[in-house]
Amino acid sequence: MEIGQLIKLERQRQNMKQEYLASGICVPSYLSRIENGLVIPSEDIQQLILMRLNIPLDSLKSEVNQEKLIQFKSQFKTVINTRNKQKALTLQQDIHNYVEIHPFEPNRLTLLLLETRLMLMLPDQTSIIKKNLVILTGFKKEMDPEQLFYLYTIQGIVAYQNNQFSQASEFFAQVFTFIKSYRMEDWEMAELYYISSLSLLSESRYIMAIDYVKSALSYFNQEILIERSIECLIILGIAQKDTGALKEALATFEKAKEISFKIDSSRFTGMIEHNLGTYHSILKNQKQALFHFHNSLDAKIKPNDKIVTIFSLLIEYFKINDLENAKIWLEKGINLLNLLSEENRIFYSMHFELFRALIFNTEDIITIFKGALAYFEDNQDYKHCSIYCNVLAKKLANDKQYKLATIYYEQGFNFHIKQSKVSSWEELF
Repeated sequence: MEIGQLIKLERQRQNMKQEYLASGICVPSYLSRIENGLVIPSEDIQQLILMRLNIPLDSLKSEVNQEKLIQFKSQFKTVINTRNKQKALTLQQDIHNYVEIHPFEPNRLTLLLLETRLMLMLPDQTSIIKKNLVILTGFKKEMDPEQLFYLYTIQGIVAYQNNQFSQASEFFAQVFTFIKSYRMEDWEMAELYYISSLSLLSESRYIMAIDYVKSALSYFNQEILIERSIECLIILGIAQKDTGALKEALATFEKAKEISFKIDSSRFTGMIEHNLGTYHSILKNQKQALFHFHNSLDAKIKPNDKIVTIFSLLIEYFKINDLENAKIWLEKGINLLNLLSEENRIFYSMHFELFRALIFNTEDIITIFKGALAYFEDNQDYKHCSIYCNVLAKKLANDKQYKLATIYYEQGFNFHIKQSKVSSWEELF
């Protein structure tokens, strides 16, 4: 990075306005020209800017430390492959401390990208990640293919974590365009296939999700990364289940369960039991479904994990018209909302508000559904738009409001078309 870019990056990192940094040194427009690489500041101005930024003057003498970058990247590979949160925290702190000592390290942009990617694995980093993304996006034009690969991957993961699945898939699709100009290593390709399969699965794009997760699984098996292989098997099983390949799905889940037992790991018990619950729910084996959902909930610790299964228990009891138990799990879910991440809190509050309206048969049910549908549509979550349109239409039809029911049946079908990524019903064939 050039001197001007490094000044800009450090200024933004310190939340400093151009006007403040330039005050008493130069006019803001001149500082802007420095930051955009249009002029090279004199040594005197450079020193005054560094003093204002509280950066040692000898930082300007920083040279490219390629060995340090190689070391960080090697550790980064290990962290991403193993999903080890403690190692992620250690490496993130090491990179941060190194940058604090070498704020004008020419590889600063790459190091900020690595640090931000590691933060995605750590709790309570949302505000810093958002701030870093604003800074990084501002340097997008100056990024090389490798840096763009990191940036789009980070943006895709953030979108996925915010339940913006369609947007996440768009970011990952952009990453794939860089494969031609940036030769990705096998581990990077495996990670890209893995995170893309998650996003595609959330969009109900099952065929491509299966292809991607199988590619990731092949690498993880080859490298004997057993826990990553289990993760892939769970994704594969979900995709198989949702495409109707139920026997294959059950075999995949059982395989994941067997491997997890062999390595004496309880980390995946909650996920596997949950998906066995959804498998039996499809087969209308309600007793078995509830058994596995309760097992899943017992194995989960974190509120953001528990809420998924609590919601499934609510749905399952509602489906069998056991409204008393449905009310119990609705209340449990609502009580857990304040412990969730901001994105999940909004996402599940919408779901619970809809089920409250259905269970208690509230008078303003259409208004409530309209509000929730607007939220899901804004987030391009056409799957839930389609589901809830059909739920509302069925209720309206049962209440003999056939005209309104027809409107929502049609609206649900239109959302299904959007979800399927087609422009008209003819393309569904």
